[in-house]
Amino acid sequence: MASIRDIAKRAGVSVSTVSRTLNNYSDVSKETREKILRIARELNYFPNAVAKSLVQKKTYTIGIFFGNKVNSGFDHPFFLDVISAVREVVGNAGYDLLIFTNKNKERATYTTLCRERSVDGVVLLLTGEGKKKTETLTELQESDIPCVAIDIPMEGRVCTYVESDNYHGSKEAMSHLFDLGHERIAFIGGDEISKTSFDRLRGYQDALMERKIGFNPTYVQLGYFSREKAYTATKEIMLKHPEITAFFAASDEMAFGVIDALTELGYKVPEDVSVVGFDDIKEAKTFSPPLTTVRQDKYGLGSEAAGLLLKFIENPEPEIHPVVLPCKLVVRSSTSRLKK
Repeated sequence: MASIRDIAKRAGVSVSTVSRTLNNYSDVSKETREKILRIARELNYFPNAVAKSLVQKKTYTIGIFFGNKVNSGFDHPFFLDVISAVREVVGNAGYDLLIFTNKNKERATYTTLCRERSVDGVVLLLTGEGKKKTETLTELQESDIPCVAIDIPMEGRVCTYVESDNYHGSKEAMSHLFDLGHERIAFIGGDEISKTSFDRLRGYQDALMERKIGFNPTYVQLGYFSREKAYTATKEIMLKHPEITAFFAASDEMAFGVIDALTELGYKVPEDVSVVGFDDIKEAKTFSPPLTTVRQDKYGLGSEAAGLLLKFIENPEPEIHPVVLPCKLVVRSSTSRLKK
């Protein structure tokens, strides 16, 4: 394979002139630049990525952790949309994206894995237990590795996070149900540990309080962002509280489980019970009935996270703060006015 020495010899210039040309320095004349680039093409020259990374102390590789030990995350449309946005933004900036599976290194920390693969920075897109603030996340947050988390509150010198406005999105969903006349509203939450789940539950509770409707804890069950678990939780609630007229599920996947359970119990959606979800994944539009839901800007989450990470990498002293993206209620056919 041709080297820059071969190019320099044929062009009759120094190796440093070739290097400065290939790295787009402006102090090389137009004539010399064109000559060097022409010879590089003729010799089929390709830059050595390893050598370049040693000189620039950068690998031009971004890491991303997503899913958890049980669920890879590849099968969930929400995560795929976010990852696609991250890949597009970093790719346009000249970076490759490395996906960490972390399957065979359960004892290795996020920091260790990042250092082993020499990534320039990392995006965290975790689910379930992965969102719990652990020692390994704290270690990464306090390290010198640029990091941007999605839906995990992490802040440090080169670390921040991006999230949706889950609290106000939740309140908007509840306002929609109130406007339709519903007051006996059940809630299927996510889990006990993530900020995402807490903010959506808090929005549900505060919306009830603001309408002077009492909060009934027996109307609340956790579905752990699982369609199957939400199905089971819905059956338990409805068998105890048949007076309920609406469900608000903290994810679309759980909303599908709610509708599955209601249908099996003999209820019609939305004629008997209305259902609202959260996320607006692609299936929400084609589900039967099409799901009323709170839309997260999935592309925005990924692109904002990638953009912030690039700023951390390219600026040694960045002033970067967390980003909160607005949500939007999308009304479809799974909700209707309460029958008198």
